[in-house]
Amino acid sequence: MTGRRRAVLAQQYTDVAESAERRLDELLALAAEPSPAVDFDALRRDYTPRPLPPAAVSEPPRWVDYAPDPTQAASARPGSPLLDAAYQQRLATARLDHQRALREYREQERTLRDRAEEVRLGYEREEQERAHAVRSYNERLVDYRRSYEEGEPVAVESVLERALAAAGRLPGLEVPARVAYRPLTRTAVVDLVLPGVGVVPPALAFRVAPDEAEGGVEPVPRPREECVARYLLLVARLALRALDALLAADTESHLDGIVLNGRVVTAEAGESALLSVDARRVDLYARTLLPTDHQDAIARLRELPCRITADPYGPAPVTPFAVGGAMAPVPEELSPGEFADLASELFAAMGLPDWDARLLGRDGLLAVAHGDGETFAEEPHVVCVARRPAVVTAEAVQNVAEVMAEESAAAAIWATTGSFHPQAVIAAAERPGLRLIDGGELRALIREHLGAELGG
Repeated sequence: MTGRRRAVLAQQYTDVAESAERRLDELLALAAEPSPAVDFDALRRDYTPRPLPPAAVSEPPRWVDYAPDPTQAASARPGSPLLDAAYQQRLATARLDHQRALREYREQERTLRDRAEEVRLGYEREEQERAHAVRSYNERLVDYRRSYEEGEPVAVESVLERALAAAGRLPGLEVPARVAYRPLTRTAVVDLVLPGVGVVPPALAFRVAPDEAEGGVEPVPRPREECVARYLLLVARLALRALDALLAADTESHLDGIVLNGRVVTAEAGESALLSVDARRVDLYARTLLPTDHQDAIARLRELPCRITADPYGPAPVTPFAVGGAMAPVPEELSPGEFADLASELFAAMGLPDWDARLLGRDGLLAVAHGDGETFAEEPHVVCVARRPAVVTAEAVQNVAEVMAEESAAAAIWATTGSFHPQAVIAAAERPGLRLIDGGELRALIREHLGAELGG
């Protein structure tokens, strides 16, 4: 390959890379815009009858369809086409053609009428089916809307997936998503399938190679940190756009929180999570999810309870806060935010509405609450709720007793989704005002006060 041809090839490769980078910029700009909202009224269909096909009508040939246009006569006397010989010839030919068509029609009139009747009946049958299909669809849509408004999980999932499908449909890029809705915590667990790192061009320029290897050209490598920053920016934009679309679709306020897991699929590592968000309603509505500036988008994502990979090219996967599962999830399947909200809602329903979480972690939480003055006294109560370990030790119970003293609380509740060691029960008995709630009682309280089921 000559030096000139190698230079031309290098420029062509550079043009392709620059085009890919411009496309990435366009995707980032589009992802910063709100996605179309799910509108039930817009989903309705209207029935419009189609015109009757010509073959459904059998009529004798009309002379008007054969007669030549008098205005096209080339007569020297305008307005007198009958004096034009050429026009007279076309007129005679048209009469013969019309008479021939009439003769053929009369010979086949019965067959033609039968055929037209068959076409007409087929047309009416198809139109009835179309009208019935539209009517049935609209009736199902009404039921679908009612099911969504009533919070039926399947309907909620369907509406949210429809919203995510609209948000993830960008020019040249599809971002599929699946949703699992948990009525227990009013939380949507979303798996978002992110594009791979190949969406970011690894090189923006190519040059002539010093030898003939690789076709005579070589890339000018892009700094790795620049590629990582560009890719994570796209990930942030897609995640925030998905969260915004879910909030826009939540017209009935079914969502108290969203767990969003951004996943990628590679031939080497299979499916892995590069991003996980555990956001509750207060987190999501704190500020806009679609800031104009890209750097603000990165900052907004990191404001949320979020885990994001440090190296998407590794890849260095993260552990999701939660995964979708059964309608009655076991405690370990809940995200920290879900578990904390569940505990807060339960004890508020029991009579401890004034809730101040002091410690929140993967395994549980510690809070100070004030009673409603009816079921519980108005004085401070220390509340500890945990899902790990499976068996609570006496030392853990004694720790809560120490917190009681520090907070000057006269009462405390130690609740677990598991059980208490016998020594823990003895230790609690020695502490007046310290109540133990094991997993069986906790599930019964959730069933009684929240009307929901906690698995396990």
